[in-house]
Amino acid sequence: MSLVCGSACVRNDSEPPEPAPAPALQHTPPVTVARLCEQPLRAWAVLGDGGTILARTRGACLGRIEHPDDGALWHFVAQFQPLQQLRPSWELHTWLDERGQPRHAEFRTAELVTRFAWIDGKLVVRRLGDQLVINDAARVWVTPGHGVYLREMMLRLGVGVGERGMHQRGFVPEHEMITALELSFERLDDDRAQARAGSSVLALDGAAAGLAGLHITAVVAGDAPIYRPISDDALAPLLPGSPRPSYRAPEGLGLIPVEIPGAQGEPTLAGELVLAAGSAQENRPAVLFVGGAGPQDRHGIVPRSPIDLGSHELQDLLAAAGFALLRVDDRGVGRSGIGDDPNPGFAALVDDGRRALAALAAQHQVDPERIIIIGHGEGALVASILAAEGTRARGRKRKVAGLVLLAGPGRNLRELVYDEIRASLAGRREGEVRVAVDRAQRVHDAALAGEDLPASSEGARAWMVEAFAEDPLARLAKVRAPILALQGGKDFQVSPERDFAVIREWVEQRGAKGSATELFEELDHLFKRELGVSTPGHYADLRRRVDGAMIERVVSWSLARVGGS
Repeated sequence: MSLVCGSACVRNDSEPPEPAPAPALQHTPPVTVARLCEQPLRAWAVLGDGGTILARTRGACLGRIEHPDDGALWHFVAQFQPLQQLRPSWELHTWLDERGQPRHAEFRTAELVTRFAWIDGKLVVRRLGDQLVINDAARVWVTPGHGVYLREMMLRLGVGVGERGMHQRGFVPEHEMITALELSFERLDDDRAQARAGSSVLALDGAAAGLAGLHITAVVAGDAPIYRPISDDALAPLLPGSPRPSYRAPEGLGLIPVEIPGAQGEPTLAGELVLAAGSAQENRPAVLFVGGAGPQDRHGIVPRSPIDLGSHELQDLLAAAGFALLRVDDRGVGRSGIGDDPNPGFAALVDDGRRALAALAAQHQVDPERIIIIGHGEGALVASILAAEGTRARGRKRKVAGLVLLAGPGRNLRELVYDEIRASLAGRREGEVRVAVDRAQRVHDAALAGEDLPASSEGARAWMVEAFAEDPLARLAKVRAPILALQGGKDFQVSPERDFAVIREWVEQRGAKGSATELFEELDHLFKRELGVSTPGHYADLRRRVDGAMIERVVSWSLARVGGS
């Protein structure tokens, strides 16, 4: 064929040119964090056998913030929510910088919050006052199980991209370990791809736009699909940044409100009588529970904090065993009033216990001859005073049937305060600890001498003057009822050596018939199992429960003292 139009001619019998091959996904630019934050919520169904939906996992961007140390950060959240639950079982908040690097994260459950920070190439993990530092962790993300949204984010941001695919390292908070995920890519057509990780396959679309456009459309393990996208209009309500414990009465228990009036400036105290449903209504054996130092409600929950002391676990099982149990909100907590004196001393707290004991003995369901008093911590000292005094009911003086000391002090409370300070500063320099103890000693000396106090300590003046005058063993010597003294071996507030040892010796040598003692080596001040060293931060671990063997010991001993229910 002759050319008649020069260099401008195009042969009309030529084959169409071959399309240029799409670049490998590894070589395409990732999405920007700002663009990622513009995307709508993404959600997947977690599938079981036969494709049934077991849970939902979802995620979204909550916007941009200004961090005081790290500048502009983008806030992303991922959730995992089993189908029948109203709240997520876990929630991960991750803050990324403009380069797509994680700077901070929070892994939240209803019971616990773990916080993460990436500092100088290290991952710092903080939880319950403890800290773990993981070196060489600049590219490690926090990756809880079922975190499909996080995996999609990491894919699109190109985390771990290399010539042979993708290598991602993640810290799994449920198991406290770092895992590695190897992904190899395969282009299926212009817009579809898949990523393989062992026997699992991630089906992807949006490959035409490279890494920036990828979306996970399914995850298959073997031949079984385990995730598929779903429409989901919104995140579930966010879990709190600090867990808040709550109480729900077990089935089979009745709660009867009890109000204890005050006189001459005393506060009205509110509580409840806990009874097992269906048992005899009259002349039940009874228990008065006296809580420890610091404000707490009738169930042992510290207000405006993540701490559940667990008192209700023991209380409820005593009620289930046939006791009528009275528990009371501390003054100024829950539904109890404050009274005329906003800064009560130790004597006022004893009087609150005295009024509670009288109210219990007056209940028509209660046999006033069969009352056990249980005190925990400082409450054990109060309980000793009440047990020695007894109470009046139905016209005459009544003795108590037994006294239970849970981590009761065996020496002056002033010395216990110093031990608590030392324990709270464990790991600090010795000089720093000494300064803190010396400061407390100066405050105590000034209070006892009637001298001026720092404004922050003035409210505790009456308590210090009165409580530091108490001798726990002298109070115990006046008790004529049988005594059960229990102690945790990992208690840092009440010492197994300096407190329990002297109480044990006294009870074994001088206690009334039926008295007993026991040390639970692995339990802390709350009588919860402690795997390591007990610290104040561990009290906020809502995963832990009061030890069942300790509860059984209290219940069985108490039943033996009152002749059963």
